[in-house]
Amino acid sequence: MPDATDAIIYIHPNYADAILVGIKTIELRRRVPDLTIGSRLWIYATQPTGAVIGFVTIEQVTRADPATIWRKHRAGTGIDHAAFKAYFNGSQEGVAISLCAARRVEQPITIEQLHEIRDSFHPPQVLTRLTSAEAKALRKLAGR
Repeated sequence: MPDATDAIIYIHPNYADAILVGIKTIELRRRVPDLTIGSRLWIYATQPTGAVIGFVTIEQVTRADPATIWRKHRAGTGIDHAAFKAYFNGSQEGVAISLCAARRVEQPITIEQLHEIRDSFHPPQVLTRLTSAEAKALRKLAGR
C-alpha cells in the first residue's frame, strides 16, 4: 500500500520536455486521484522514450469545468485552444495541476530499472503512487 506522497505520472515526451525546461507549468488531466500539494511527481515519458526523465513538485491542483481551467491556466498549458477543446471534449470537469521545481534526472530511469523497484511496474494510465521505500529507491537511481 502506498505510504509516500511520491507518484509516477505518464506524459508524452514533447510535453515532458516542455515541463522540464519550464515552458509548460500546468499538466492537464480529465481525471486524477487526489493529489497532495508538495507531492513529488516523477515524469515517465511515454514511447519512444519509455523512461522516467525528471520530476516536479505539485504546487496546486484545480478541479473545475474546462472553460474555467482554460481561462485561469492557459498560459502554462503548452497547448493551443483547439487542442485544449479537443482534449476536454465531452468533459464536465477537468484538472489543472500546477507544477514547480522541475528537475531532470541525471540519466533516464528505464522500465527495467523500475522493475527492480517494483516487479509489477507498468507505465501508469494516469499515475502510480509509490511507497516510501520505492520513492527512496527512485531518488537513489535519479542521483538525488
